[in-house]
Amino acid sequence: MIAQKLSAEQLETFEKIQRAAGQFRSRDVSSEDEKQKQPTQAEILLSIADDKLIIFHDQQREPFCSLQNKTYPLKTSRVKDILSYEYYKKTGKAPNSDALTQTISTLKGKALFEAPTIKLHNRVAFHEFAIWYDMADGSATKIMANHWEQTEAFPILFRNYSHQKKQALPEKDGNLWEVFDFLNVENKNQLLVAVYIVSCFIPDIPHPIFHPHGAQGSGKTTFCRVLKALIDPSGLSTLIMQRDYAQLIQAIAHHHFVPFDNLSDLPGWASDILAIACTGGGLSKRQLYTDEDDIVLSVRRCIGINAINLLIQRADLMDRAILLHLDRIEPSRRKDETQFWLEFEQKKAGILGGIFNTLSRAMAIYPKVKLQYLPRMADFAKWGYAIGEALKRGGGDDFLKSYADNISKQNEEIILSNTLIIAILKEMNEKTLWEGTIKTVYERLVEIAAPDKHDPTFPKTERKLRTHLERAKTTLAQQGIHFTIGERTAQGIPITFKRTDFPEDTKIRSFDTFASSNTQEQGGVDADNVDNEANEANFHNSGNQNVLDFTGETIEVVS
Repeated sequence: MIAQKLSAEQLETFEKIQRAAGQFRSRDVSSEDEKQKQPTQAEILLSIADDKLIIFHDQQREPFCSLQNKTYPLKTSRVKDILSYEYYKKTGKAPNSDALTQTISTLKGKALFEAPTIKLHNRVAFHEFAIWYDMADGSATKIMANHWEQTEAFPILFRNYSHQKKQALPEKDGNLWEVFDFLNVENKNQLLVAVYIVSCFIPDIPHPIFHPHGAQGSGKTTFCRVLKALIDPSGLSTLIMQRDYAQLIQAIAHHHFVPFDNLSDLPGWASDILAIACTGGGLSKRQLYTDEDDIVLSVRRCIGINAINLLIQRADLMDRAILLHLDRIEPSRRKDETQFWLEFEQKKAGILGGIFNTLSRAMAIYPKVKLQYLPRMADFAKWGYAIGEALKRGGGDDFLKSYADNISKQNEEIILSNTLIIAILKEMNEKTLWEGTIKTVYERLVEIAAPDKHDPTFPKTERKLRTHLERAKTTLAQQGIHFTIGERTAQGIPITFKRTDFPEDTKIRSFDTFASSNTQEQGGVDADNVDNEANEANFHNSGNQNVLDFTGETIEVVS
């Protein structure tokens, strides 16, 4: 009985052990299942991204995300910061770096291969018959014909950069002309400057290079800082000219209005980049030195350069420019900097509202504008007419006259800064025909000009004369001088210069006037003050065109 009893007890104990073991096994299996069912950190992060972020790629196929009307490249640390914080809010813990890296890599792939292409713009964009202006605070200004409004409901349009500052809230009853309380501009040039400022809010058109220049104390830097604050507020109120190709391209790409401050010279390669950037074109750079593929940046920017002397010498950049000479500010008109910027900030919202009022009226006028003659910057001239009319009745014609005078001034400046052109004009001053060979013509031009060996505007050898002449061809033609170069003969390569009548739309001062102006400049008289009113280019509107103004009435434009 004892043995049997022990056996029964043993059996009961054994059964208890088995049952306990079974429960443990069941718990272990359940625990393993639960672990398998729990999402990983990367999965949680991807779920957060799906809920919070809109992913896409831009026109350069760079992956982006959008959150609360702000866009961020997925490669930036800002996106990791956003995901880490949202993960912490959801779990109370911090994600590890491997999970974040896996999440970003997955999002990049989805953005490139599953998400749509969205074209991104810098500060201003044209979309659905309206101009949109990025306020850089999650809101935008929508400008339409005869109306503008603030909104937080807008499509993905803009790329945001860390240097950008939010814009002041514009006032509906603002006054654009109050900007000249803060700019050192003569009355005769104020309309041209006002038109340029408003035009900087128009996307997808070429804008002239804006080039204020003048002596120390003329307010050049302040000029650029005021325009930057109105057009494209940034932590960088002005920029320095980068001496590296890639860095210059990056600076241009990251700003809508790009004001280069206090330049002492403008290298040829930089001049070429600025010419492309202001009219629109592709600029390429590599993301990293190890990359084989180039990143092509298609940009069209508003660019300003200020300097003591006129820096632009190349004709291709000069005819894309607006030149503005600034006189030294009289001591009685000066303000201390603190008071100046305090007053500007107080009036900034009103000035900005005045800009939007003008632009909205110009958008109603623009479709009806037809000009008989268009200069190199044709889109700017056409919009300029509409903006001028929006500013005041008859302002369109006043703008065209002012812009024509400025273009005439550009041609003069090209000549005055080019030793070769001056020498040719001097030789052809009383001639209608000049024949010779490349060799004999070059020797005669050297005799006339006595050029400095470091002068970049005069060919160093006769072999380079042809290249320099091709660059000067347009400017010479505007002075009624044309040349032809023939095939090589036993005597050399023949070249013939002929003087023809001045074309009416390019006629400017004679060589005698240039020589006089150059002499005055060397003697200390500023050539910018030479009276130029008689030398207007032939800007005229086509006859009897009807232009719709902001009141809904029509303006008859008479040639």
